[in-house]
Amino acid sequence: MLPALKRWWTRSLGRSDTGLDAIEVWATQAGMRYRRDEGGLRFVIEAPSAGQTLRMEWGPSQRSYIAGDELRIRLDLNLPGALQVLAMTRSLMERLEHETFERYTQEAQTVIDMSHPEEMRWLAMFPKIDLSFDKVLQAQFGVLGVNTVLGMAWVNGPLGEQLAKSTQNLLASDVPFVLMALRGKLYLRLQLAQPDPESLSQCLSVFDAAVQSALQLSGQMPSGGEWSPTAGSSWLMPSALDDPTDGPR
Repeated sequence: MLPALKRWWTRSLGRSDTGLDAIEVWATQAGMRYRRDEGGLRFVIEAPSAGQTLRMEWGPSQRSYIAGDELRIRLDLNLPGALQVLAMTRSLMERLEHETFERYTQEAQTVIDMSHPEEMRWLAMFPKIDLSFDKVLQAQFGVLGVNTVLGMAWVNGPLGEQLAKSTQNLLASDVPFVLMALRGKLYLRLQLAQPDPESLSQCLSVFDAAVQSALQLSGQMPSGGEWSPTAGSSWLMPSALDDPTDGPR
């Protein structure tokens, strides 16, 4: 999927298409399925990836920490349950940590409120991963997860390289960005006011690196669940409320 998109983007430089029309051309010529709602406020793109169907959706934000419109990408890879990792821009992580702290201290809560976005609950539950191996990643991103060894392996390689590269273009303005491996799926969220083929291509480059890294780790994990998390993850069972892509499908 990704090589075809990159080839189309290279050929399409200089075209006069603008806005969502350009995205429709980009997606269609790359062999993807493109759909737009009647009001033009949302589009959905579906494409084959790793033997499954990748879903890319742009429209009004479904998260309070993202203002305006967002881009969402989801792919079900049937990953092992132990691979539960969250990466986000450091500025967003610091803001959510502050909001989480304020909410729980002011309300004197002693248990996790399941109505809060899952990303906020992760900040209160799971350890952070040491990113000192890459100064750009350490300065611009935060990563945490159930298993820090798996989390480190996921981000230390092509995915980390793509994330670092994204700070020069896609995330140069430090907009809210989240990348998650959860319940066998990969998710991406990005605040994106004006989608265009170049931005979508850059998002797919990051997402593709996350996919490849996750699949490689999945193939290396021993059978029998030796790497499965111990206590502290029972609240991560699937529910409609918890789905990181909750909202219109």
